[in-house]
Amino acid sequence: MLICPEPEGFVRVSPWLQDLVCSVRPDLYYTTHYTADPFLPTPFVFTIHDLTRLKYPELSYTDDSFVRRFGWNEFIKLKLDLETLSTRFETDDGGDVFTQYFAKLNRMLVERASLVTVVSRSTALDVRSLLNVPVHRLALVPGAVDPSVFHPTTTEAVRAVRTKYALTGPYVLYVGLANANKRFPWLVEQLFTRTNELPAELRLVAVGGHAETLPEVGLMLADHGTGRVVFTGRVPDVELAALYTGASALVTASFNEGVGLPCLEAAACGTPVIAPDIVPLRESLADAGLFYSPGDGGAMRSLIASVVNRAGRTPASDFEPPRWHRSGRLLVAALQRAAVTGIAAPGVSDLYAASQRAVR
Repeated sequence: MLICPEPEGFVRVSPWLQDLVCSVRPDLYYTTHYTADPFLPTPFVFTIHDLTRLKYPELSYTDDSFVRRFGWNEFIKLKLDLETLSTRFETDDGGDVFTQYFAKLNRMLVERASLVTVVSRSTALDVRSLLNVPVHRLALVPGAVDPSVFHPTTTEAVRAVRTKYALTGPYVLYVGLANANKRFPWLVEQLFTRTNELPAELRLVAVGGHAETLPEVGLMLADHGTGRVVFTGRVPDVELAALYTGASALVTASFNEGVGLPCLEAAACGTPVIAPDIVPLRESLADAGLFYSPGDGGAMRSLIASVVNRAGRTPASDFEPPRWHRSGRLLVAALQRAAVTGIAAPGVSDLYAASQRAVR
């Protein structure tokens, strides 16, 4: 096993990785990323976590937002890569450059991959329906939790994170990035600008990256009190487990997910999970979730008020999320299967040469 670092930026075309693969000639290349270098001249497996960008292109990057996020040079690489992909897929997907690129990239990746791993049954259904991938070319490797890290922590550990982030009252937790499908601005608006039904001392603790940079969030907090949301940035897993344990609930507002890993981590720590009633989260959480209709902010606030006041239904106490060891065994089995059967797709050498000319 040779572990290769992921390239910077969004476009996964990597000349140094292509050259390395040509030199080492591995039986298989695998990446946990949701895209891969489509021009690798070797059998490969990649993971599709979800197909949100295909299901809801309006929630994905526009060309302008892509440039703001990744820079102009990365956008030029995107356009060059799209030209190469378009020689294989001539259909007009419409929309911005990024929308066309992402649709064509996924079509090529699933065609070329020896096997595609998916993190949930709902993702598998989307891959089959949106990308026409037969079931025998998919392997379910559930998103899973390490129970040695994510479990109810001690009172001392909770007290330590409360002190570190000055959390003197009840708080609900948001964990993850703030991509458009996560609806973080909607969550903040529903919590702090609509009614006074929630306790004034309630805080939203946002763990992860980029949420604090959203302009609309900044404007809302400027009007309604910047102290209502605490941004921690990225935190170590041990600290995250303590934040889960001390929270009144984990709250999410996603339109779509693959598995909703923070929801599983929170449930493993014994924390109530308040989530929109969507198929992937129903699959992941079952009776361990407290669900609301995705557009019903009032129902979400009522659930939060009930857990803060300890007056509502408690989630199933016997829930056990998928565990790393089982998912690890399933992944190994999938990679063994792909290594035995995987053959680089015909004509890939021509595409590889074209991609090298494009990126160089």
